[in-house]
Amino acid sequence: MHGTAIGPLAVVCLLNASTVAAQVIINEFLPDPDGADAGREFVELLNTASEPADLSGLKLEFANGAEGPQWQVRWTGSLGPQLAPGARFLIVDRGWAGAARADAEVSLALQNGPDAIRLVGDGVVLDLVGYGALSDTLLMEGRPVIVAVGRSLARRPDGRDTDDNRADFVAAAPSPGAPNFATRALVALESSVEPPSLSAPGGPVAVAALLRNDGVEDLPTARLRLACGPDTVGAMLDAVPSGQERRVEWLLRPAAAGRWPLQARLELPALPETIVVRLGHLQIGAAELRVSEVLGAPRSGQGEWIELEAVGDPLPTPGAYRLRDEDGGWVALPALDLAAGRRLIVAQDSLALAGWLAANAAGPPDASGCGATIVPAAPWPSLNNAPPDGRTRADRVLLADSLGTILDHADLGEDGRALTGDRSLERVAPGPGASSVAPWAESLAAAGSTPGCPNSVDPPAGAGATGADGLAVDPPLVSRPGGQATVHLRFEVPTGAGGWDLGVFDLDGRPVRDLGGDGLGPGPRALFWDLRDDQARPVAAGGYIVALRWRGGGRGQATPVRRLVVVR
Repeated sequence: MHGTAIGPLAVVCLLNASTVAAQVIINEFLPDPDGADAGREFVELLNTASEPADLSGLKLEFANGAEGPQWQVRWTGSLGPQLAPGARFLIVDRGWAGAARADAEVSLALQNGPDAIRLVGDGVVLDLVGYGALSDTLLMEGRPVIVAVGRSLARRPDGRDTDDNRADFVAAAPSPGAPNFATRALVALESSVEPPSLSAPGGPVAVAALLRNDGVEDLPTARLRLACGPDTVGAMLDAVPSGQERRVEWLLRPAAAGRWPLQARLELPALPETIVVRLGHLQIGAAELRVSEVLGAPRSGQGEWIELEAVGDPLPTPGAYRLRDEDGGWVALPALDLAAGRRLIVAQDSLALAGWLAANAAGPPDASGCGATIVPAAPWPSLNNAPPDGRTRADRVLLADSLGTILDHADLGEDGRALTGDRSLERVAPGPGASSVAPWAESLAAAGSTPGCPNSVDPPAGAGATGADGLAVDPPLVSRPGGQATVHLRFEVPTGAGGWDLGVFDLDGRPVRDLGGDGLGPGPRALFWDLRDDQARPVAAGGYIVALRWRGGGRGQATPVRRLVVVR
């Protein structure tokens, strides 16, 4: 606003205030902080002119939108140094809790809207901002600004004044005493990582982000590189005008285990700086704590439960880890006192599960609980038994640290299949150099699950030695009581080979199941075949050939290594 006079002294006041009117405006303010308002509200003034501004006698006033233009003084400028060109003056609420240095501390009580604030000098309205659902034109310039909880209302760019509050101000991250927006900046409005964790290096990860140019300058078309530890992959970012959005997608195949930050880097050749957008972290390989077994469709009264296994030394702090399913909120876990190799059962109903274990105490050893601790979780992340509309899996269990980094996950009922009643989903022990192919299988246990005990799909003790030609199959003869069984496959990629490919064929040479492969070079690998074909259907009884072929890399292989598996 440019000097609207109040009352009969309009001409005199306008002359006296003309210098200030051209200089000082409300540049940013926070009317609705996160949590309590006290000590967090602020109003930032900006001198937009090339000359110093005298703030003495200047008034910041507030009006309650429910009462109309009944103005109340919140701050009055006093004699002191003038405000330099381009400088900011920060007025904060009493008990200021922010880190920025305040120039004046008063009782602001801005409320959350619909309300208004204005600057007045010598009877002239120098600036006026209305916010919230206002209709009184005396409380705003043009249209009111929309309020967002925890977001300041900031001019974009700093100093912009078109006499239309909604056009001049946007919701932004609070920046009291500092520029509202950088010259060049990219922010992630949302991002996704699929899958959210990898059990081993080498698997594909699709990363997507919706980015907004929060800088005041347009960004040209440029390459946006995604870094995940030592691995990088590029994608083109189309030109982004200031304030506009673009969606970017990358396909990454991380080769190194670890908990790596995901960072998108925009390098502009004509400019010295690199713009970095942080997209969280990606866990590759086993973290210190992982999901080991999940029962999502109980029928025997024990309730749903999720088994966690300590791979390293989990943090003992309460709330250091949390769980949720695909559609629910996070549930913090209690303090964990777990040594490596020990298991913890997080139960929907801990008493019901303890009763189920007691009832099975005289049965198979793997239904005894093996001394594992059982803890309840509330609210329980109720697990879907069948895929809902629009999704190919029934549910997903997610394990995260306190920062929200996904440490592990388990997909339930993949490929549109419903969960099998009373039969858990178990993690297959990966072993050294394990492949990321198919790390889960339905339990083979007679009781349908192994809560607290070693998983039934783990390779038998002593398994894993490979033959002279590099492939071990265990067992080569499998029976399927209840239609469940698993064949474990271990091999050593020899020196000189670039990688491997593994497949299952019937006795006529027709492909049955592609078990994948990688190009990660020499070393041990371990995976399993769940006796299903590429369409996830159980295979018929009969003989099958497991064929292993080395990829190039200096060592050729004319004939694949073959093993016979008999299913009955």
